[in-house]
Amino acid sequence: MFERAYRDGRVVTERPDDPRLINLATMLSSDIGGWGVPLLEALDLVERARAGHDSGEWTANATSARYRPDGVTVTDLGPKPQRVRYSLDEVHQALLEYWEFLFPESGGRRKAVEEWAYWYEREHPGADHPHPCLDHLPL
Repeated sequence: MFERAYRDGRVVTERPDDPRLINLATMLSSDIGGWGVPLLEALDLVERARAGHDSGEWTANATSARYRPDGVTVTDLGPKPQRVRYSLDEVHQALLEYWEFLFPESGGRRKAVEEWAYWYEREHPGADHPHPCLDHLPL
């Protein structure tokens, strides 16, 4: 999906091999960056959309995204915003590839899942919601 990816500490830059993927690459590299929590949050939103739920607007530094059962619309937040629509499968696959890129080691992956669980519990006290991707997420 991406021809090159660079990691410099916690800064990641991705260059898509298809110009249509620029908004998705911006969301990954600028908004998710090198932190597993927003990446796992995005995967959770994909699974919720697959289950028929609309996420509302997920807004970060460079993009906003709306996860719906019929796909994900990512809007860049630059001076001339551009909206691009992606399938849920396309976004899910990009997020999984990015997950493996960010966390090549099992220890980093497990730590990211623990951090996501901590933040999820803080935002949803008492909720019993294991991450829906744990059954297929490479740990």
